[in-house]
Amino acid sequence: MSLMSDSRVSLTSSRVNLPSGMLVVFLLSFLAGSLICTNTSSAQTITTLVSFNGSNGSEPGSGNLVSNANGDLFGTTYSGGAYGEGTIFEIVNTANGYAATPTILVSFDYADGAYPISGLIIDADGDLFGTTESGGAFKSGTVFEVAKNANGYASTPATIVSFDIADGSTPQASLIADANGDLFGTTSGGGAYGDGTVFEIAKTTSGYANTPVTLVTFDGYNGGVPLGRLLANSNGDLFGTTLVGGASGHGTVFEILNTASGYDPAPVTLISFGGVDGQYPYSGLITDANGDLFGTTRLGGTSGYGTVFEIANFSSGYSGMPTTLVNFDNFDGAFPRGDLIADANGNLFGTTESGWGTYGAGTVFEVAKTTNGYASAPTTEISLGNVGGVGSDPYSGLIADLNGNLFGTTFLNNGTVYEVTGSGFVPPKQFAGSPGTPNCNGDSISTLAQTYGGIAHAAASLGYSGVPGLQSAVNSYCSQ
Repeated sequence: MSLMSDSRVSLTSSRVNLPSGMLVVFLLSFLAGSLICTNTSSAQTITTLVSFNGSNGSEPGSGNLVSNANGDLFGTTYSGGAYGEGTIFEIVNTANGYAATPTILVSFDYADGAYPISGLIIDADGDLFGTTESGGAFKSGTVFEVAKNANGYASTPATIVSFDIADGSTPQASLIADANGDLFGTTSGGGAYGDGTVFEIAKTTSGYANTPVTLVTFDGYNGGVPLGRLLANSNGDLFGTTLVGGASGHGTVFEILNTASGYDPAPVTLISFGGVDGQYPYSGLITDANGDLFGTTRLGGTSGYGTVFEIANFSSGYSGMPTTLVNFDNFDGAFPRGDLIADANGNLFGTTESGWGTYGAGTVFEVAKTTNGYASAPTTEISLGNVGGVGSDPYSGLIADLNGNLFGTTFLNNGTVYEVTGSGFVPPKQFAGSPGTPNCNGDSISTLAQTYGGIAHAAASLGYSGVPGLQSAVNSYCSQ
């Protein structure tokens, strides 16, 4: 069942209503703006870059922002725009900081898709790809591409796929891409049992296939309603979460094995959440260099307000039990739904949709890595709220720039895009190659492959949407 298309209420009031049914680091540059709200620590500040007003978009959803090599920010709004059915926007990074007014690249008109709740990915050519949860030829959602051209971006998205329920419906997660440019994603509904699918869209010599290949159909027992972005390892195995289903009905973490004959249609259930160890994971997963998996559950844990968890990767496979790193208690945040990111020291950063904090409207938090593991209590970096226009209820996770500044969105009251400075986020080190030298790309790619056990695993560990995104970042770095 869709969490979005049936009723807006299911999204905006989701802190009390239960549903029925990569590390992201990009090359951003200099940022500026006016301080509008501070945390209890004076070192941490939050700045509103853009406030949406409906006509320029409204309600940026659960997908993270993305950026290009210039530091321009791109994202989607679930509603608003010329037809009220959502937008794709760009926030231009100028010599004086970020533009206060977003540039609307696309206003969805239902025929070409409607209500994009997921984020975008960018390929090496700068083209944008994403999903809408509704609209299209069969009114069940789309996968689209917005081509970059000499004058900017096409104002009309090219519909790659219109879902027809049989092959899935209501995609709500961001896409990922592999080294060949093939696209992978999930639908939260449709498929043989109505509980959603995992799909692949092959890249061809002339573009993309207009029919998705269904890799997995969820049936409730093996999970249901996947909402988080997929993660791929160096072997091409796919990992993800389902909101519901599994042994206790509270959601799962799954793996789809990439075999010599293709993807196994039967997902391996790594974790079935039971309640005390978490319930209802909205977000996708991230991984570290050891292959350990990290994520959040929106509810459950000892206090019922959600968790941050780790699944250890051993030589024999993954642990069958998650390690609960944090149990949110409402005072330190509640209901995390966005993806985590990790800095160079392994510290985890994320957002909670709610929680008392200072203003009761969500937090930006850190879970510090220690010599013995992780701190059991999160540090509240920022308490979000409407005071000073900062916005409330962050549904998305964060991205970071090379200076350690963090960026995210809030949903309610049309929504905002914000920047957090002084969080202590330590950016990953520059790539190994030397910019301007002939071997820069090769040295950087080979070092990443050696460090992370393969270039695909490196892309996943560093939070890029796929190998092309990481390659594009290396290209940008080496051309400096």
